[in-house]
Amino acid sequence: MNMSKNIYIILILIIALSFTACSGQLLPDETFQEDEEEEIVIENYDPAEGGNLKLAVTRFNTANPLFNSNKSLQQFQHLVFEGLVAFNHEMDLEPALAENWTISPDGQSIDFALRKDVRWHDGQPFTSQDVIFTFQAIKGTLKDLKGTSIYRGSLQQVSDMKAIDDDIVRVTFTRPFSNGLEVMTFPILPKHLFEGNKIITLNNEDFPLVGTGPYQLEGYQRMKKIQLKKNNNYWGQKPYIDTVEVLIVPDVEAKLSLFENGDVDVARPTSIDWGRYADNRRVNAYEFVSNDYEFIGFNFRNKLLQNEAVRKAFAYGVDRHAIVRNVYLNNATVTDVPINPQLWLYSDEAGVQYGYSVDTANALLEGAGFTKDYVDLYRKNEAGETLTFKLITNKGNTLREKTAYFIKDEMAAIGIKIEVEFLEWEDFNEAISRGNFDILLGGWELAPVPDLTFAFHSSQIGGTNYIAYNNEEMDTLLENASRARNRQEKLETYQKLQFHIANELPYLSLFFQNNGILVRDHVKGEKHPHDINIYKGIENWYINTKIIQ
Repeated sequence: MNMSKNIYIILILIIALSFTACSGQLLPDETFQEDEEEEIVIENYDPAEGGNLKLAVTRFNTANPLFNSNKSLQQFQHLVFEGLVAFNHEMDLEPALAENWTISPDGQSIDFALRKDVRWHDGQPFTSQDVIFTFQAIKGTLKDLKGTSIYRGSLQQVSDMKAIDDDIVRVTFTRPFSNGLEVMTFPILPKHLFEGNKIITLNNEDFPLVGTGPYQLEGYQRMKKIQLKKNNNYWGQKPYIDTVEVLIVPDVEAKLSLFENGDVDVARPTSIDWGRYADNRRVNAYEFVSNDYEFIGFNFRNKLLQNEAVRKAFAYGVDRHAIVRNVYLNNATVTDVPINPQLWLYSDEAGVQYGYSVDTANALLEGAGFTKDYVDLYRKNEAGETLTFKLITNKGNTLREKTAYFIKDEMAAIGIKIEVEFLEWEDFNEAISRGNFDILLGGWELAPVPDLTFAFHSSQIGGTNYIAYNNEEMDTLLENASRARNRQEKLETYQKLQFHIANELPYLSLFFQNNGILVRDHVKGEKHPHDINIYKGIENWYINTKIIQ
């Protein structure tokens, strides 16, 4: 009896120790005093200031955020530079250097009220002149400035930008422009550092990393390391972490290698199997829906594909969730429209209409007069035309190659013959531009500023409307969405647009790929990454902790 009681007590102690080992938020060097005669007490901790965050970026040609196209540097620059507005976790706009704004009733101008408590990292005040100067740099109207800003295209609809006073900037558009707020996310530069003969520094290696963000430059070893420190004069919530050390490495593989070795605290995975890190107790993964969109495009030059029943048979006949599970290892989000499901404009009702149903696919084809030929098992219409289509995709993309064969098998089950052709990248793009395909399996990296005119508007046939889709109602909806006068009108028009896309199916949306960030366990705090800013909410991250008394 005594032996049984002793075993029971030992088991209780083992269970108690197991729970304390998994409780989290403990100081890295904390240990428990295991004493069978004393009660074990679990301490609670709060975030504390201090600590050093280790990051990495790949080599870049310029540190000027207006001209830099290096994506890893763009992500890092969110710590240093800010725009008038910023994307939140729903990919809607929130105040940044502008504390509020007023959209004119006709939707053709916006007045931005700038924050009055903002200073540049060198102590100079932030004013409307900095915004005007940055706009001129993007538009290319500054004397002696060379190169084309990566933001110039997004500001095409801006006809004028002027300062009403030091704290008000009015932006005027060529027409009512529903994306007027979205295009104002570009980073603002300090005019006073580039006046006079210093304009040349916008283009050269001595570009000063001076912004208004939560971190400021402390040191820079060219092409080796960038060191940041907390901006103690930051207008917003100040971060807990004191310093950020950024290593400059040759490529993304080197970044991930440093992360795996523990030399870097945050990394973005380079392949779809990043779910394997979930088994590592020292690493946390934070997933989000990326802007990488995969689709099947139907060439409307083919009369058989003009038949809505045929296109919808693909929608019901392809098990997209199976592709996500078996090919993309669950790292994708199925949708019926080319609108990111995390975007505030996304319609839950329009975005998920088609489920996998072989019976429905067969019924649609039968109803449209396509009957199975039980000799070769493929469907034909009364004219004897067989449902046979050539599907093209790019060679060397393993995921798309597997998806193409999956689609081929799925379509064979409902009587549609798919001939798959894998093309080298240049040949693939040439075939698309010439319309030399029946079905296109491809993808886009969609911009955070939504505008689907390039893909669906009839004016783009012969250009980026590769499938030659021509629909008057679609044209009207696209124009209304682009010209919406306010946010509510924009939301309503995008809802209608999504229903039309889902019902018409010029493209069969497959899914948006999921991505994420990997963060070492000693970096605590809530993480809200998204495709535009993986460090969103970094002010809530912390490394050091303090005991709650």
